[in-house]
Formats: sequence, C-alpha cells, structure tokens
Amino acid sequence: MTKKFSYSQALLAVAIAFFAWSLYKFTVQLPAIVSVIEKTTHTVDLLSPKIDDIVTEVALVRVEVAKVRELVAQQTPEILSQVAASLPVVQQVIVESEYYSRQLPALLSQLASIEQQVAKLQASMPAILKRVDDVVNTTNNTTAEVARWRPHSTRYLAEVELSRDYIPQYLSRIENTIVDAKTIGKEASSGLVSGFFKGVITLPFEVIAGLAGIVDVNSRSAKYLTAQDVALMQEKVVVLLNDSKQSKSVWQNVKSGNRGTIMKGKMTIRNKRQCVKVTFNNYFASEKETLKELMCIDDKGLWKVN
Repeated sequence: MTKKFSYSQALLAVAIAFFAWSLYKFTVQLPAIVSVIEKTTHTVDLLSPKIDDIVTEVALVRVEVAKVRELVAQQTPEILSQVAASLPVVQQVIVESEYYSRQLPALLSQLASIEQQVAKLQASMPAILKRVDDVVNTTNNTTAEVARWRPHSTRYLAEVELSRDYIPQYLSRIENTIVDAKTIGKEASSGLVSGFFKGVITLPFEVIAGLAGIVDVNSRSAKYLTAQDVALMQEKVVVLLNDSKQSKSVWQNVKSGNRGTIMKGKMTIRNKRQCVKVTFNNYFASEKETLKELMCIDDKGLWKVN
C-alpha cells in the first residue's frame, strides 16, 4: 500500500525544524541574556539604596513647586493690577503717537518751505558776500584812519597824564592857601603866627617842641624829608587835630617834590589825657612810608607826640 504525500505533515515538519532552529538560536544567546540580566540586577541593587533619596528629593521638589504655584497665585493679582494700571499709559502713548503721525505732514511741509528759503538764500549769497566785502573795505579804511590818528591820540593822552599829575599839586597848594588863611584868621589875635619861614607858616616854639618827634629819626622819612616838609606836616597835623569835623589832611612841598597824607584816628584816653592815633603816609623819592604816632593833649592844651 503506497502512502500519499501530505502537505500538512511537511509543513508541520518545517515548523518543527524552524522551532528547533529558533530554540537553538535562543540557547546560543541565552548566556548573553543572562549576563545582561545579571548586570541589570546589579545596577538595580546599586540604585535601590538611592531610591529613597530620590523619592525624598521628588517630594521636596513637589513642595517647592507648590510654594512657587502659591507665590505665583499671590502675585498674579498684583501683576494684573499693574498691567491694568499700565494700560492707560500705553493708550496715551498710542494716542500721542497717532497725534505725532498726524503732525508729520505739516512738519514735512515746513521742512520743504525751509529748503526753499535756503535755496533762495543760496541764490542771494553773491549779493550778501559783496556787501560783506564792502563792509570789510570800509572797516579797513576806518582802521587806517584810526592808525593815522593814533600818534595824535598818544600825544593827547600824554598831555592829559601830565595834567593829572599837576592837578593834585594845584589842589594841594590851594588847600594849603585856604588852611593858612584860616590859621592866620584864627590865630592872629593869640599871637601864634610869628611870620613866614621859607614860604611856610611857622608855629610857636612851644608848639613845635611838642611835635619834634612827629618823624621817627630811624625812619626813611627822616632821611628824605626836608625841614620845610616837616614844618608843613607839623602845621597840618595841628590844624587837623583841632578841627573835629576833619579826619584827613594833605600836605605837599612843591620845592622838594615830597608830599603826604595825614589821617586822624579815633579819640582815646591815655593817663587821663585825650589822645588820638595819627597815621602819616609820606611819599618821597618814588617811595612811600607809613608812620603811626599817638598824639595827646598836655596840661597847656597843646598836642604832643606821646
């Protein structure tokens, strides 16, 4: 009896063979799989102690996230209120921007007008430059005229300077004449005027004796001032001290060229006597010296250098 070929049996045999081959392949790879499993197990064993820490960290992170969410929830209304407050400002900025945008055409028109004026000015520049040249020429002519007059002006100024130098001398001589006249008028009846000595009114001996130290012997004034200068100073200081309304006097000797000012200070009391501080500014030989003396009234009513 002959057997017929069965496809099902053939397919079953092929399937069994494929299964056997697959099982063989699996068994071949089984050591590697076991090795991977062992490594994974080792890694899991290493990570197992850290899982609790990771869980703790995750819990802390969740707490921080909750705090952040709470903080955001608290600040959100304030942020929204600030945004709401900023909206009017933004709206105002938008309105102003629109206003400026509407003004741009007028501004551009003005710029165009300015450009036209500049063009006209450029067109008229030659005439302006010509007028400037004319002004420069006129200025040069004026400068030349001034240069021609400058030598004359220098001479005029020199003469004015000389006049200014002579005026104080004239005034001093006039003042001396007036004071001398007053002195003569006041003292003529008392016999204080004894005559003239080299053009200067002399004082009585008792008055001069009290004024002998009016010029310090160790000063430069004692070296350069003449006897006539000292006599003028003595006379001027007596008149100044006896005149309650006068605080300053000027003396000048035309012959010697020396001059000076006498200034009366405040009245003081020294040793039960009435005293005055007097300042002498003497000018001689292109120099100046200031002397200060204390003048007091003695029992006879005469001024003396203390």
